[in-house]
This record gives sequence, C-alpha cells and structure tokens, in this order.
Amino acid sequence: MKSAVWILVALAALPALTGCGRSASPPPAARPGLIAAGGLVEPDGEERVIIPQLSGRLAKVLIVEGEAVQAGQLIAEIENSEYRAALAAATAELVRREAELTRLRNGARAEEIAAAAAARDEALALERQAEAERDRRDNLLRNKLIAAETAQQARAQAEAASARRARADADLALLRAGTRAEDIAAASAAVDAARAERDRAQALLDKSLIHSPISGNVLKRDLGEGETVVALSPLPLARIGNLAKRFVRADIDELDIGRIREGQSAIVTSDAFPQQQFSGKVVHVSQRMGRRNALSGDPAEKQDAKILEALIELDGQPPLPIGLRVDVRIAATPQAQ
Repeated sequence: MKSAVWILVALAALPALTGCGRSASPPPAARPGLIAAGGLVEPDGEERVIIPQLSGRLAKVLIVEGEAVQAGQLIAEIENSEYRAALAAATAELVRREAELTRLRNGARAEEIAAAAAARDEALALERQAEAERDRRDNLLRNKLIAAETAQQARAQAEAASARRARADADLALLRAGTRAEDIAAASAAVDAARAERDRAQALLDKSLIHSPISGNVLKRDLGEGETVVALSPLPLARIGNLAKRFVRADIDELDIGRIREGQSAIVTSDAFPQQQFSGKVVHVSQRMGRRNALSGDPAEKQDAKILEALIELDGQPPLPIGLRVDVRIAATPQAQ
C-alpha cells in the first residue's frame, strides 16, 4: 500500500520537475495573435561584403575593425606598380595618336608649302640646266666633236633632273591638296584604339584601389597587409555595415504569411541576452518566398521549408551583434489575423 502511494506522489510531481527553469506561461508561439519566427540581426541597408575584383598582394589595408568609414573612402590597395606603368604607356600613346590626327586635320603649314614650292623651283632650274647641256652636247656630237658616250651621259642627267622636278611637283601638289579623307579616318581609328587601351589600363588600376561602397562601420576585417587576395574569392577583405540602425530579417513560416503586415509590433529575444527583450516593428514584407535564412541547428528543423522574409526595425541602439540568430514574436493585428 505504501509503494502505491509513493508512485502516485511521484506522478503528481513529474510536471513540476519537467517545468523547472521555465516560465509557467505558455510559449509565445502558442499565444493567440502572435507570429513566431527565427531571424538574423543585420545593419541598416544590409551588410556589405567587400571582395576585390583583382588577385594580388595587399600593399595597404587602411581600416581596422569597428572603424567608421565613409562612402568612397579608400580602404585597401592591391600592389599595382605594373598597372600604373601600363596606364602611363597607354596615355603617352594616346597623346601621340591625337597629335598625329590633329596634324592631318590641319593639313600642311604655310611654311611647309613654301618650302616645297622652293624645292620645286630648284628642281625646275636644274632640269632646264641639264636639258641645255644635253642639247649642247648633241650639237657637238653631230659635228663629231665629242664621243657618243659623252652625249649619252648628258641625256641621262637631263632625264634624272626631269624626274626630280616631277617629284617636287607632286610633293607640292600633295601639300596644297591637303590630307585625304581615308588618311584622317585611319588616324581617327588609331586614336579610338589608343583611348580604349588607356581606359582599360585605367580600369585595371581602379580595381586595385578598393573603396568602401557605403558609409558605416567595419564589422570585420578578414585580411591584412601582405596577404594575397584572390579575385571573387569566398574569403572577403572586409565586411561593412551601417550601425545607425539595427534590423532583424525574420523568416515567416508559410502558414503565417497571411497574418504578417507592415507596421506590426515585434519583440526580439536571444539566448545571448537572457531576461531581455528588444522591441521593434515590421517595416517591410517581401513579395517572394525563399529559403530559410536563420537556421537553429536543430536536425528536426526543415532546411528546405519555404519562408517569407519580414524586415523588423529595432528601437534604439540594442547591443545585438550583427549576424546574431534571434527569436522573434510579432503581434498580428486583428485585421491581419
């Protein structure tokens, strides 16, 4: 009889023992009008992961964790001496090509035309002199006063003088006619190619100079000076976020998406901050279902469950670190229930 009594006492005490350390009130998820969800803390505008577009050695890293940075601020520099040299060479080539195009478009200067005219006059005078000497020797040959070879030499000199005069005429005519359209087109194309090469060299140099995309704080610096970065690697240089406000991106179960609305109040809790609650409100509800973001690590949790993201703006400046997994309870309004 005494054994039976002890068994009844033990069964009566079992609920009290199993509930030790827990609140006597029902869990929030079970309360009517509440939406329970998991979430992750993030900065205003989401966290920016800085991944360089070039591979190389980090010559400079100009930031430390926690430091405030401004949008556009230089935060790191990849070794870029080769890129600077390539840019200087490309710039010089562009200047040369542009000067050539300008020269062709402007045509010959008046001084150049005058010099060509003088050269043509000189060639004409020499031609006439050579022709006169040829005629004189031909007369002497007819009178048999000189050898035929001597007369033939004078004829050859006269022909050479005529050729030089013809070339001088052509040079002068070319200067007076100006540059041909096809020559200007070819020079213009060469300028475009040189400019494209200069722009390419500039773009490579710019990629070696890493700037902050936003104003905010350095949440984490993953690499330091002297380390090697790999373009588009999963290992970033740093992570930057705006800590002026903190938000929670909550995963709303598909069974609750009909009850979630912007403007609803929310309470955020975390095991890292026991006995503390952080208030906020829903400021955005996604329009597309997606995969769960905040994973609890519970093997029983469905990893492929579809959720709807809701963004909650937290009040004040709560001490919640970025990336912390939290529990969210959202008060569904009567209209949304």
